[in-house]
Amino acid sequence: MSKRYYGLPSLTTLAAFEACARHLSFKQAAAELNVTPGAVSHQIKALEREIGVALFERLHRGVELTPAGGELFAVLASSFSQTASVLEKISAGPSDATITIGTSAAVASLWLMPRIGRLWQAHPELRINHRVSDRLHDLDRSDIDLVVRYGNGRWDGETAVQLFTDSVGPVCSPEFARTHSAKTIGELPALQLLQLEAIDTGWLTWTEWFALNGVSVARVSGPKFNNYSIALQAAEEGAGVVLGWSRLIASYLSSGRLVPLGDFFVPVPGAFYLTWNSRKQLDPSVALVRDWLVNAA
Repeated sequence: MSKRYYGLPSLTTLAAFEACARHLSFKQAAAELNVTPGAVSHQIKALEREIGVALFERLHRGVELTPAGGELFAVLASSFSQTASVLEKISAGPSDATITIGTSAAVASLWLMPRIGRLWQAHPELRINHRVSDRLHDLDRSDIDLVVRYGNGRWDGETAVQLFTDSVGPVCSPEFARTHSAKTIGELPALQLLQLEAIDTGWLTWTEWFALNGVSVARVSGPKFNNYSIALQAAEEGAGVVLGWSRLIASYLSSGRLVPLGDFFVPVPGAFYLTWNSRKQLDPSVALVRDWLVNAA
């Protein structure tokens, strides 16, 4: 076999390793690469055999990178990200500035979209695409330039700048508030509480919110929703009480479509951040959008 020009192992094995290292799962890497877990395992073993170093520690519930594996992953992740950035730039063309922003459905509809129109007006030369998903892993893609996330500000491989903090409390329709009352937080569980079953967002549940207020509630009864906007609509129609994020639902509160039920708003432990790949150099157009969004917050 002729020696490869750069002396590298097969790019197929390197791609398989990078996916496994990013997910720390052969199964998830196989799903991403559209092959079987057995095929991925075969590629990893071939790579380890060729370089003579173990890259993963096989554990009972998954895998972990060895020190050598971590060193290789850092180099590959940076190289693949830079390659993806260059490919995106040359395929888009010199006059087509395209920026992709990723976020959850709730943040997209309640915070981002009401503001993004002003950005388009100020910079009509920009083409802004959106990736909306409540699954965080869906937003960890090389073609997404900026992501609005809720959390503690620490994500592996991501640079984060805080956009805004928020507070959360019970809100309902004006009609519901007139016929129901809660003088203490302990009285709230007796009401119809609309529950958000968020996917991967890390947002507060009712049980967690009660815990923040020092109230232990083992079980919350009420309809469940997997979309925050629909839960807000149900509350607006008088179906019950929903946890309101004051910054996100500011338009609902200012218009009177929803009102606080009692004075029970408390700061949330996390905040909303704008993040981007630390290994990827931002194009000037992406940096412009980043700065605009930070100022808009």
